[in-house]
Parts: sequence; structure tokens; C-alpha cells
Amino acid sequence: MALTITSEPIRTIDGVTSAANASRSQIPFILTTTTSQTGKLNFKFEVQIVDTSGVALITTIFKYSPKADGTLFLDVGPVLTEYLEKNGLVSVEFKLKYAESWTGSAPSFSTSANAYLAVYAQKQIYSSGGANLYNYSVSTTLIGTALTKWSEPRIYSQWKRTVGVLLRESTLGTMTVQYLDINKNYISDGLTKTLTGEPIGVLNLDLQDYITGFPVTAAYVRATFTGPAGSILQNQDYRIYPSCSQPIFIEYLNSLGAYEQYIFNLKQEVQVSSSKGIESSRAVNQDYATANVTNIRVANEWVQEIICQTDSLSNTDLLAINEIKRSTSVRVLLTRDGSRFVQVVASNNLSDIYSTDNANNGFALQLQMPNNFNLFEAVDYTLTPSQMHQNVAFTAAYN
Repeated sequence: MALTITSEPIRTIDGVTSAANASRSQIPFILTTTTSQTGKLNFKFEVQIVDTSGVALITTIFKYSPKADGTLFLDVGPVLTEYLEKNGLVSVEFKLKYAESWTGSAPSFSTSANAYLAVYAQKQIYSSGGANLYNYSVSTTLIGTALTKWSEPRIYSQWKRTVGVLLRESTLGTMTVQYLDINKNYISDGLTKTLTGEPIGVLNLDLQDYITGFPVTAAYVRATFTGPAGSILQNQDYRIYPSCSQPIFIEYLNSLGAYEQYIFNLKQEVQVSSSKGIESSRAVNQDYATANVTNIRVANEWVQEIICQTDSLSNTDLLAINEIKRSTSVRVLLTRDGSRFVQVVASNNLSDIYSTDNANNGFALQLQMPNNFNLFEAVDYTLTPSQMHQNVAFTAAYN
């Protein structure tokens, strides 16, 4: 066929070949034809995005006019970003169907030999590998890094904490955790689970599923991934913190397409605002000597906003937590395991100022609750007796 894919979003860098790309940045192709456009009215390239079995992910067939030299630069990132948003997904595998057509012709479609992975992620220009996520890809032979920007992410005793992993194969091996002391010396293992049949793409694993209880001397939890040939995840250590008395438990989608959690544990500020609603005055239908006519307000709504604060953040971790303010999905988790939550938005105070030589930064975040919703009446962070015993023991050791 005259129309071919001459460049596709697959990169090989440092010996790692990856077809995973950040859709919110770019998923670039170049299509090239050797067919002469002369005398062919309405000459177009037709493109459709399908799944790995050839079924349309997006029913629309897009039509593009190539340049005079027969080439077309095509970025399918925006279309796939919209698809992910509409379907509540963070990643999807796809192939490209393509054909050329003109007035009076019958398009004959071909399908790309390779499959590609669109991830609801974002990278900046001049990033190594462009929009490709090669350094995060994990397979039986590839060692990748966890999907986080934190230098030292936090995990809290008895609270949900996920590690995001970018899988390039559906069957990998085993996941386990290790407990480390303050000097990151090995203490013991947590639970080990075999991962089989997990879909290719972003996988968010809750570390609490692998924890039976922190040893009292533990200061870190290390997430480890083991494939047939050994470790396939670079060491990702989570600093253990005890539970606090006034938590605001946040979950957000980070810029790499993975969900992360954070507890704001300093004193919070709460503001409740009411809308004006509809005002009116009651008609006087009794003697003026005893009338108590008053203005009334109907159909008014109120909104609760909470300013959350934290401190002791390095510059790297300040930039990591700042992603909450630009995340497209922010939730307040209403339970420790995250089984109930409410979607919120970051409002006001969207910028942060820091000094490059400062290693101890504060951070504030203003969250707007849904209308007519009181967060403190909805949360249930109650510990079971056994959880309470463990938390008291760990807190004593931590302090």
C-alpha cells in the first residue's frame, strides 16, 4: 500500500523500548504516501483509533489533508485524552487504522503492526524521550520507576496509600513490601502477592494490602516488584508517619497518571459561605398592631471551604504536592481505606513561592466542598480496637 506509518510514538532510549506516551503532551505519528495527488480531488488521509483487536475505540474517522510532499504529522494525544476523560480511565492501549481516499475512490484501511499505550499524563518540552514514558515502563525485562514525583512519599499507619506502576505486560510476577529502619536497613517482609492477568497500562496498588502491621522500629516501607529475571521496579521507599488527630485525607491524580494520597495534619481553617438566594417579604395579612412581617430567603445554598496546611517539605516534594492544585481529579477520602470519597476542587491560593536553597517549605491548599456538604459530618476515620493498639504502639516508637 502507498500509505505507510513512517514515524510512530515508540522510543528506544538507554536500551529501553517503550510505546507508552503522555497523552496530555503528545502522541505523534508521521504518515507518508507515495501516491501522486495530481488529479485526485479531495485527496485525504483517513485515520481511526481502534483497540488491539481492531474494534473502534473512537467511532469517528478523521480526515486530514497531507502536505504537498505526501506527509502528515499527526498528534492523536488530544483525541485520546478526551477519550480517557469521558470513560474515567488513566490509560488505554490502541492501534491506528489508516487509509488514503479521494473523490470516487474506496478507502482500503491498514492497521498498525504495533500497539501503543496512551497514558493520562503530562511531560514538559525538552523532557528526555519527549512525551514517551520509557523510564517508567515496567515489564519482565524492563526496570522502571514508580509513577510519582515525590522524593520521599509518605505512608500513614492504617491509611490507604497506593503505588502507581506502568505495566507493559499483562503478567509480571510478584509484588511485596519490605520494612526498613531509619537508616534503611532491612527489617522484614510484608505480604507477597502474585500479579496475573493485570491489564497493560497504569496499575495503582494499595500498599496497605501488603502490610500486616508495621514493626515498631520501621521507618520506611519499600515497594518491590519481582519478575522472572529479578527486580523490575527501582526501589521506591515510603516514609512512615503515624496517624494524626485532625486529618484531611486527600487523593489526587498526579501528572504521571497515577493516584496518590496525602494527609494534611496541621490545624485547618474552615470557611462557610451562603449564597444570597431569593429574597422576598411576606404580605401583611393581620393587624399592624400585632403584625410580625419579615423578609424571608428561599432556595439559598451554602458551600464549605477548607484551607489545609502542611510543612517540612523539600523543594522536590513541594513541587510534587503542588500537583494537587492543577490535578483534574481531587478527592477527599471519607474513610481510611478510601471506599467513600467526595470530589472537590482546589480554589484560590493556586500558586506557591519557594526559595531554591530552602529545604523546609510550608504548603497551603484551599479546597471547595460540594454545595450543602459538611465534610466533618461525613468522615469516618474510626480505628478498630486492634488498629488502635497498633497505632498507639507505632506512634510511641515513632516519637
